[in-house]
Amino acid sequence: MSVKKKIVFIINPFSGTSAKVSIPELIANRIDSNKFNHSISFTEYAGHAITLSKEAVDNGADVVVAVGGDGSVNEVAQSLIGTNTCLGVLPGGSGNGFAMHLGLGRNPEKAIEFLNTGKELLIDTCSVNDRFFANVAGIGFDARIAFMTKKNKKRGFLPYFSTSIKESNKFKPASLRIKLDGKQFEGDYAVAVVANASMYGYHFTIAPEASLQDGIMDIMLVKKSPLYKYFLTSFRFLNRSLHLSNITETYQGKELTITLDAKDYLHVDGEGYESELELKFKINPKSLKVIAPQEKNVGWEL
Repeated sequence: MSVKKKIVFIINPFSGTSAKVSIPELIANRIDSNKFNHSISFTEYAGHAITLSKEAVDNGADVVVAVGGDGSVNEVAQSLIGTNTCLGVLPGGSGNGFAMHLGLGRNPEKAIEFLNTGKELLIDTCSVNDRFFANVAGIGFDARIAFMTKKNKKRGFLPYFSTSIKESNKFKPASLRIKLDGKQFEGDYAVAVVANASMYGYHFTIAPEASLQDGIMDIMLVKKSPLYKYFLTSFRFLNRSLHLSNITETYQGKELTITLDAKDYLHVDGEGYESELELKFKINPKSLKVIAPQEKNVGWEL
């Protein structure tokens, strides 16, 4: 008889637009009790998942599952870097970009099935200065919106969209000095995104060719352009063609430094912060174990 694995669910009750009161019962009913012994913890404040995840690793957990959005995934995953403990994801946030990239979708019931039947992958992670990220990070308009939305008690696509419309008229692109794997250039950009995975969430794809296992970061730069061009280009987020637009520049690399002339905003896995003037991005290849569906998906390889 095989030994059961220890799986710990860390639930962020504040993420997304729906309450998480039914999640424990869903887990109890759906998780494979022949394969796992499960336990559940709830976060109580920002950053609590980092502590809970580390405690789970120290107590010998085989799998730690982030139940929430990209911010929850970010916190849980930090303590799993370089360990034998595997990250699981139960999408419960607003955008769920990392879960979408993995092919988990937005349905918690299906995601639990993937925990029962999925395959372990060893993936890359990234950092910007002292901040870890698993999905995407960057500066510019999207970072400003992430920061502004953070102040809003309402969650979901509509608050994000309304804030985007409100801020678009007064937003000004930033002058950036960029050093990528030793090569230097500069320009005025509305957005500079560094992607490990491909998606913001809601099927909005920022870096269509990003892979979690290629050992490189995908950099998407959106050039300074008239406002109407940004709106005309927005459909490309949904058909995975943003990299083909004439207002974007795409690069790949392992080390990236972006220097700003003035302070701006930074987003890291969907969370907005005030940015420093110099941002150093780097990739950490094959640094995190995750559970993903058995079938092959865009952006990762079995």
